[in-house]
Amino acid sequence: MMKLPSRKKNIKIDIHGRPIKESDQKKKNKKRKQAVVPENKTIANIIAPIKIQFLRNHSIIGDNLARCFGITRYPQYTDYGWLRNLTNIHGTVATIHFSPLEKGEAIKILSSNIKNHRLVYRQGGRNPANEIQSDQTVKNAEEALKRIIKREEKVGRMSMAVMPLVETDVEFKKVSESVKTNAKHVSALARNMSPLQKEGTQFVWPTYVTDTNKNLVHRQTAHIMPLEAFFGGFPFAASGLNDKSGYYLGTDSLGGPVTVDFWKRGESRTNSNRLFCGESGQGKSADMKNCILMEYMLGNKVFILDPQGEYKDLALNLGGEWINASGANGKVLNPLEVLRLPKDEDEGANEQSTDLQEHMKVLEVFLKLYLEDITFIQLSLLKEAIEEVYRRFGITWDTDMSKLKSTDYPVFKDIYDYLLRKAEEARKNGDEKRFDDYRDLSLILRDISLGSDSFLWGRHSTLKINADVVSIDTSGLNSSPDNVKSAQYFLLQKYIWQRATRSNKERCNIIYDEAHMVINKRVPQAMVTLSEDMRLARKFEASIWVASHQVNDFIDPEIKLHGAVILDIPTYKFIHGMDGNGLRDVSMLFNLKTSEREVLEKKVRGRALFFCGNRRYDLTIKIDDFKFKYFGEAGGR
Repeated sequence: MMKLPSRKKNIKIDIHGRPIKESDQKKKNKKRKQAVVPENKTIANIIAPIKIQFLRNHSIIGDNLARCFGITRYPQYTDYGWLRNLTNIHGTVATIHFSPLEKGEAIKILSSNIKNHRLVYRQGGRNPANEIQSDQTVKNAEEALKRIIKREEKVGRMSMAVMPLVETDVEFKKVSESVKTNAKHVSALARNMSPLQKEGTQFVWPTYVTDTNKNLVHRQTAHIMPLEAFFGGFPFAASGLNDKSGYYLGTDSLGGPVTVDFWKRGESRTNSNRLFCGESGQGKSADMKNCILMEYMLGNKVFILDPQGEYKDLALNLGGEWINASGANGKVLNPLEVLRLPKDEDEGANEQSTDLQEHMKVLEVFLKLYLEDITFIQLSLLKEAIEEVYRRFGITWDTDMSKLKSTDYPVFKDIYDYLLRKAEEARKNGDEKRFDDYRDLSLILRDISLGSDSFLWGRHSTLKINADVVSIDTSGLNSSPDNVKSAQYFLLQKYIWQRATRSNKERCNIIYDEAHMVINKRVPQAMVTLSEDMRLARKFEASIWVASHQVNDFIDPEIKLHGAVILDIPTYKFIHGMDGNGLRDVSMLFNLKTSEREVLEKKVRGRALFFCGNRRYDLTIKIDDFKFKYFGEAGGR
């Protein structure tokens, strides 16, 4: 049998003549496949769409829906970066044409506009809306004319159109609404250019070249604009925020640095208060700890009311003080020790209350929070007993409290003993009703006088703030009844307020973490007191920070009148990621735009919607690595 010659395999060799192994060849092929840049269908669809269909109110461009909005009215006065609201809308293409005008031509055009609109104004009796609009247009044109003639201000003709370009109907409606909303935000008007969708697409399209003066959309959106306002309106002119003092927070959506001086006042920045809110795990604690660290580095004081024990490590790492205010072996705050609260300087000397009068108001709120079932009659009788015990200790309405020590005040055991004596006197006098009243009151006060709650409030005060950074920790009360936690939170809140406002020559940050604990539908005075303190803070160089992940609790219909104010007062707001009812409530409260709601709904850790007065930023918070060693292990890691 004849043997057939064997077929040689095709062996591939490299440039040096060496055989290439099959495994090596597969690896190279794999690398080549990975190096292939995928086709960007979106860009390809824009440059050379498969089909274009123009309808009356919108267009179909390839796989996308499109609609041309022309900016037919512009703001009279512009801030730096005003165009940013129109050129950075997600899912849109924006085009701006600007042609400089000679002085003579600009004067001629404005003079003609003034003449035409004055004619409309005179004939506007039939239509009051036209009359008002024409009058305003004339005033704006006259103001522009003065600037051109007197200040030699350069002007030009500006036209602008914005086109949503998205695939789905739902997204198309959402983006179209965003265009109109963002235009209103800068006092402009975005009008759907129907039936000029073809001309609008030509105006917007980057590959379409024509004489723009012949384009109807260009002509209908043309407006005389100062060169300064035009250049100042571009996104790069407003990227970021720089107060030239304060500290760095992070970057905005365009990568611009955000550096804020929280003590700066002016325009819409009326106070230094801050709001931190968002769901757990979104970076709220890290954001707060970063701000606390920076305030300490600037030499400002920081006092923290810490119901979860998250700030102990931070306070100690900064050489500060950690105070256990949970009873047992912790520090005690005697509710009967008069707090010397700051006086409002706007009130006359004769109108100001004495220290004891102000403290009795605080004590009444404390008692309502603690003694949930106390009646109005019982509360009145108890206040009468407290006033009498104060007198027996030599404390009257006119006493100078600055001369008293903590041990000069009565404690609740003294009130308890007084009530027992009054009950015994009533029994001897045969007054059974009075006997029952005093006996019942003594039973109500037994727990705070002799029982378990006496470890919190039944002794003379030992709680003192002696450091620049202090964390007052009540986490040991987490298993206690809500009435105990609420009463202690309120009492410590007033104590910190007293300490922080004793001088207006030092800047103090007062931080109320888990601030929803101040909410009590039965005793709204606790929320009213906090909102009043927030309004007064600026007069004492104080900044109140309110932090909570339960924002919807503040705008519950039963307490919204008081709760919403607490969220609204702060000039600075850090709103971290959230969804569901929380996002719905925050959107309604702060009138969030669609793009702003989307930022929160994505729930990206370390990303927040930042309010600085009336300006808003999509803020990516940047924290240097060295700072985390100060933060500690509990929260904000």
